[in-house]
Amino acid sequence: MTKRVLIIAGTLIATVAAATMTGVILPTNWHLSPPHGAVAAVGTMPDGLALSPDGSKLAVVDGGFNPPDLRILDAGDLHELKVIPLHDAFGTPVWNDATHLLVPGASTGSVLFVDVTTGDVGMKEGSAGYVTAVADADTIAVDTDPEHAAAIVRTALGATYVANRGESSVTFKPRGKPAEQIAVDLHPAALALSRDGSKLYVACTDADAVDAVDTKSNRVVSRIDVGLPQGAGASPNGLAVAKDGTLFVSLGAENAVAEVRGDRVVARVPAGWYPTGVAADAEYVYVSNGKGERSHANPDFDIRNHHSAGYVAAVLNGSVRKIARASFTDATTAEVTANLPQPLPTPAQTVVRAHGPIEHVIYIIKENRTYDQVLGDVDGADGDPKLAMFGLAVTPNEHAIVRRFGIFDATFTDAQVSANGHNWSTAAFANDYLERFWPPNYGGRRKAYDFEDGAVASTPRNGYLWDDAGRNGVSLRDYGEFVTNPPAAGGVVTTHMKGLIGKIDPRYPGFDLEISDEARIDEWQREFAEYAAHGNLPALEIVRLPNDHTSGTRPNSLTPQAFVAQNDHAIGRLVDIVSHSPYWRNTVIFAIEDDAQNGPDHVDDQRTTFYVASPYAAPGVHHAHYTTSSVVHTIELLLGLPPMSIYDAVAPPLYDAFALEPDLRPFDALAPTTDVNAKNERTAYGAAASERMDFSRADAADPRVLNDILMHAGTPR
Repeated sequence: MTKRVLIIAGTLIATVAAATMTGVILPTNWHLSPPHGAVAAVGTMPDGLALSPDGSKLAVVDGGFNPPDLRILDAGDLHELKVIPLHDAFGTPVWNDATHLLVPGASTGSVLFVDVTTGDVGMKEGSAGYVTAVADADTIAVDTDPEHAAAIVRTALGATYVANRGESSVTFKPRGKPAEQIAVDLHPAALALSRDGSKLYVACTDADAVDAVDTKSNRVVSRIDVGLPQGAGASPNGLAVAKDGTLFVSLGAENAVAEVRGDRVVARVPAGWYPTGVAADAEYVYVSNGKGERSHANPDFDIRNHHSAGYVAAVLNGSVRKIARASFTDATTAEVTANLPQPLPTPAQTVVRAHGPIEHVIYIIKENRTYDQVLGDVDGADGDPKLAMFGLAVTPNEHAIVRRFGIFDATFTDAQVSANGHNWSTAAFANDYLERFWPPNYGGRRKAYDFEDGAVASTPRNGYLWDDAGRNGVSLRDYGEFVTNPPAAGGVVTTHMKGLIGKIDPRYPGFDLEISDEARIDEWQREFAEYAAHGNLPALEIVRLPNDHTSGTRPNSLTPQAFVAQNDHAIGRLVDIVSHSPYWRNTVIFAIEDDAQNGPDHVDDQRTTFYVASPYAAPGVHHAHYTTSSVVHTIELLLGLPPMSIYDAVAPPLYDAFALEPDLRPFDALAPTTDVNAKNERTAYGAAASERMDFSRADAADPRVLNDILMHAGTPR
């Protein structure tokens, strides 16, 4: 019987018989199949991998949240041969010869020259900014800035191809001649030459395609569709050409590897969670999986310990799978499709439909809490009261909302942190640029935070809810999401998002912990009153209420309890205001965290709070597995919008969250039971550290240090 390697909690612990292994369900509600071969645990966000010239070893660059390294694995059974710590690294390694590797040094400004025998690390060459390793063969390496190279290939004659992720082009630079631009599909991120050099394959991540460029004419001659038919979002992000000419493509967002012959996909095989790169020899395919083999519960996440292993980004360890090429069959192709959430039948009668009784959606996006942190103390649901840091005493309105309208104890964020969280919350997707580059940013090795500002490389193919609404004639108003605050008091809020121009409240600020959520609701209420008076409330409102993020124990700032209590009262006020208006009878209010990174949870570190408030809400405990994309899908169904990605297209809608008959009683907000004006003293635990932290945007502060401070800040347990 074939032996395989079992990964539990990101650690390589045992070999077990294949028959004993079962798949897992991810927070996204997608399944992962058991590995079709050996599997090994590696570090956080492995960016890619490369086979040694003799095929005996694999080199993997771990470039995620934890300190980066170069990991050498035995290509036979994937056991670890050596781990070489690096100051920084990002991308696909390149074998220079049998014992030396070139590794992109990212923020070091150098290409690292690594001796895998001795572990010595030197600087091969240097330049300003981020650099990309290039050898003299057809090799690939990844850079980290969208306006620069996403990948580079050098031909045997010394000509160079450079993929420009942000510009959707490939630059061709022949030796000694001027460069020319080759137009390709959206967001190219990986390159590979065919064995005879006649074609350049370009993985275009947001086009779900691999473009084939004729290297004589430098024009795209064919487009290979690699995505599943259920919707946009395959994220092809790694390429490998075997000696027989077969092309293999890692499909990050579909958790799969595609086999391409000619100009079409002939088979797929399930991979781990978010594959990032692929290598191939005559018999096997090797794939690096950026998020590994599963998510994790973290009830023992000790936020008093700066180095606690329970932080979501720190435990999101990747993996490498070894797959026999003979495994690529019709059966494994069907297995990939079966790993998607299976569609729910539409009930014969449901209010979750266009042109039904619900005509308006108010969608609230909050910041960073787990389910157990807030609702773990609710009886009858799956919570751990010991983990309720901001329970009933701090959040009376959220507790009243779940008692009245229903509690959801199995709702998960699709995201791990705010960088991808606000994209998942508004696009039901985070593209390859986002998923690749938030981990080093959160690890403190990449300064650019270009995830919520309309940067070209981070914008997914079908855009965001506001784009979807605009394309389909659905009215929308945005309050604080994807906006830029004015540089000085009295200025107006602006946006870089084309689809939001003219649709934002210029007086409603984005993330700024110096501004009270109560003040935000005051401004929202001002516009709502005007809409109510004129009968022209937009069909969709997006409202950002971010202050449950807190600013630790920063002197003279609100205490963590005050921030969360203020946020709770703001939500209660919004529901109160709507429920006492003429719009109550045809409105639903959804509220969810963008991510769940800042606390422990006994079920999963991506389980979060989710609230529904509507006359049609069905009370009780809802145990169904819902996700951020489920919420987005439900909004789309209510407003007659098409899905934006494969994730909202297949996410189970919230059919069971609604009753057929309305309960029109209004909701009365509860006064805070915690002092919402309480300030931190300079003597508070962590005050000095909090004062040094950057709270100018979500998650800029080191979350491990911030969580430590929150635990010591007198939070009720």
